[in-house]
Amino acid sequence: MESMIKEPTTRNAINTFHAIMDAAEELFYKNGYHKTTVNNITQRAGIAAGTFYLYFPSKLSLYKHLLIQMSHDIRREIAAHVSVKTTRFEKEREGIKAFINLARRRPHMYNIIWESLYIDRELFRDYYVSFAKRYVRGLDEAVKHGEIRAIDTEIVSYILMGITNFIGLKVVLDLGNQNNDVDHLVDVVMDLIKHGLFITTPST
Repeated sequence: MESMIKEPTTRNAINTFHAIMDAAEELFYKNGYHKTTVNNITQRAGIAAGTFYLYFPSKLSLYKHLLIQMSHDIRREIAAHVSVKTTRFEKEREGIKAFINLARRRPHMYNIIWESLYIDRELFRDYYVSFAKRYVRGLDEAVKHGEIRAIDTEIVSYILMGITNFIGLKVVLDLGNQNNDVDHLVDVVMDLIKHGLFITTPST
């Protein structure tokens, strides 16, 4: 479906393409995918209805493209912060912090990404499998360099993604009555990652 999208080449076309994307992102967030029509999107973008189909063959193709772009945006944001760090611990800290700050600026990401579970389950699955595979590569390198102990890195990747996702939700939705300062939250997460949760190992 992605290959059917016509990427713009001229300045006007690029502006129109971005206007469609921005309108779709706003409306999918406010009204949900199923309650948003192509006409809603073109009206919000301020373009003729037929112009939409110059770039996207369907609403679903637009949604898939938006989801892919969000994935790329998140990865770029994280990469920009972790690339200057040398240890896995530092990279983990900066990656979590970068994601939370991005989620704070663009809270609609959660709605659009998670709605994919109800639009096309494979979209949702592929989104997180793709993230996990990249995560695993970094964790495997850390194991190789003796920074973390040998452990099932695929499972760890999902654990860490889960922590990051829900700390992000705590900030975006202002959950709980505790301090939602990002540095404080990341400090708590990294303390847990570094030292574990239990004081002693329970006897068996």
